[in-house]
Amino acid sequence: MACTKQTYTASATWTASQLADVFRDAFIDAGLMAAWHASFLSGSIENRVLRVQYDASKTYGTTFYWFQFSTTGAYLHVATGWDTATNQPSGTQYLDYFSTTTSSTSNHWIFASPSSTSTVILDRYTSGVDNKQSWFLLRWSTSRFVFTIAHPGSTRQSWLNLDRGQFVGFAHAAPSTAFARGTLDFRRGPALRRDLFIGAGLVGTTSLTNYAATAASNHRLLGYGAVGHVSNSSDNFAFATPHILLPVGFSATNPAYPANSNPVFHSLPYTPYLVDSLPSDFGISFHYATNTFSPGDTFVVSAGVEEWEVLDFAANSTAVNGASPLFLARMI
Repeated sequence: MACTKQTYTASATWTASQLADVFRDAFIDAGLMAAWHASFLSGSIENRVLRVQYDASKTYGTTFYWFQFSTTGAYLHVATGWDTATNQPSGTQYLDYFSTTTSSTSNHWIFASPSSTSTVILDRYTSGVDNKQSWFLLRWSTSRFVFTIAHPGSTRQSWLNLDRGQFVGFAHAAPSTAFARGTLDFRRGPALRRDLFIGAGLVGTTSLTNYAATAASNHRLLGYGAVGHVSNSSDNFAFATPHILLPVGFSATNPAYPANSNPVFHSLPYTPYLVDSLPSDFGISFHYATNTFSPGDTFVVSAGVEEWEVLDFAANSTAVNGASPLFLARMI
């Protein structure tokens, strides 16, 4: 099976409302919502709330993804409740929301910083194997951001107790390289003290740096890595944090390989909190060559038979022996 792709565009010079409409259309087509739960202008900031009910029978079974849009950026925080009468999050501050300010983006995590003078493109890739899984490639100028939001029909681990805390299903891809090695991490978005996984680390703090920018958005869910083909280099194995290493075959290293092999690995989990792994039409590969990539490029395994599209990547500078991670969507 292959992914389906649809492109949504905010052409320069766009307004904050037009940028919000790009996300609206993509989220509707991904099956995340039928419409925004809340949509309003506060000052110059367009506020939009995506409500995802993971289990409506549970106390914290609904997560509210609170987006803000301006002509210079896209921002996100989360809440466990939302009052549509007051246009504010509900509950207890820091436990259930970080701030009630709707006219400023200063209390949200900025995940994209496009200028309205540059066209913004949002590509939606939806799996043909499991249409509940979509990844979004956001592009502006020379920058990009690749993310997903867990579908309301996703299957969570049985030990995740939504009567006791919140599940945030926002995740983003983060490829990187160092020395000859390469990694592809999946990281999460903002959190609250009600968060089941990292909320305990937020006790006593009132800082956005902890609630959105550092402790939350940089927290790694799962990470994959591959080593480069260099002689006896300890730096090649010096991963800063534990990663799941994926096999790469070099004929010069292991003569059992008649030719060098760097396959596309698929059906991998991207978060330990969902039973659902990435479907077989999303994959990871580690490329070993001097080729450079751009989002949307075609990665050909077998022409006309197996072709993938590049969602995200990092280019290793170590000649043709360094591992360059690729996050891919199969299109053929």
